[in-house]
Amino acid sequence: MRRTNGQTIVIVDDEKSMRDYLSEVLFNEGYQCESFCEGLAALAFISEQEQPVDLVFTDINMPGMGGLDLLRTATAIFPSLPVIMVSGACDLDLATEALRGGATDYLLKPAIPADIAALARKHLSKTAHADHLRIRQALANLLTVRTNGTPAPAQLHELFQVVGFKRYETLQHSKRVAEYARLLGQACLLSTSELTQLQLGALLHDIGKVAIPRNILFKPAALSEEEVAIMRLHPRVGWDLLTEFEGLGAEAEVVYAHHERFDGTGYPRRLKGEDISLAARIFSIADTFDAITSDRPYRAALSVEQARAAIVEGRGTQFDPLLVDLFAELPDKMLIRVKEMLPETSMQEEESGPTVMSLRKAS
Repeated sequence: MRRTNGQTIVIVDDEKSMRDYLSEVLFNEGYQCESFCEGLAALAFISEQEQPVDLVFTDINMPGMGGLDLLRTATAIFPSLPVIMVSGACDLDLATEALRGGATDYLLKPAIPADIAALARKHLSKTAHADHLRIRQALANLLTVRTNGTPAPAQLHELFQVVGFKRYETLQHSKRVAEYARLLGQACLLSTSELTQLQLGALLHDIGKVAIPRNILFKPAALSEEEVAIMRLHPRVGWDLLTEFEGLGAEAEVVYAHHERFDGTGYPRRLKGEDISLAARIFSIADTFDAITSDRPYRAALSVEQARAAIVEGRGTQFDPLLVDLFAELPDKMLIRVKEMLPETSMQEEESGPTVMSLRKAS
């Protein structure tokens, strides 16, 4: 019999075949597994242990106590307990509700053994808790100065703690995009408050990806049509999360519209021209510039000159022509300085796994 590493994972699913599959995969990774066919029995087991269990994998839709009720109850009793939701479908409302309930991650059935094992390693690593604290502190530091040194509203900190950016483990890309957007916003003569909204919207643009199942978000191969449709939910999820908080309407609109295109062929609403908010149109150029000038798994970073040429090529199709012209006037040294101030220093998601800089960009 394989010797376990002393960490216990609870598996909850009403399908025996799925329970057996997850148990086998995780047992082969060295974990002790306890499986249950419904939430109430699993909750009783979790509550009765002298030593807290280490991780929970739970199906969402089950007879009796479902996964969401188990999630809410278990995390109320044990706030630091990581809970991974497993589902056969990625429903936007369901995913958002799971996030609000404190879900740590989301896995879509069918899941291959490598994804299951990687997810367990990630959330059971010795540094996982410390990494989450460091991420939250970095976010708190960024948001303490929202306008003229005024601390960010308490509900913003609550948002980041609840949603946790638990899988959004580098801020460098978002920080650079926010800074590029600020430079272009200044060229547009935006007010101080408008610049602040633009920067915060840019910082949060991919917050909706916390609802995308990990095995889609990090899939190394091409996505199927169904998986592309799931990926394209993230702007709406981000908008849903942010619009719950008073005063974040402008930022939420950047999040919602950051994949729209000037010619109307973007998503999710196929907005066209000035129907896209000015902040979102600015963001689009800033985001593209950073993507082109950053390393990617499939290519090295390209030059500022090459990025400028690509943006000019998208003039009138992907980008607002007037903004392209303003961006062309920004000095190279200003753009290079941002890259030097905010270099690639992303944490590894796991020892040999992808960083969030390699998170898939939906086309």
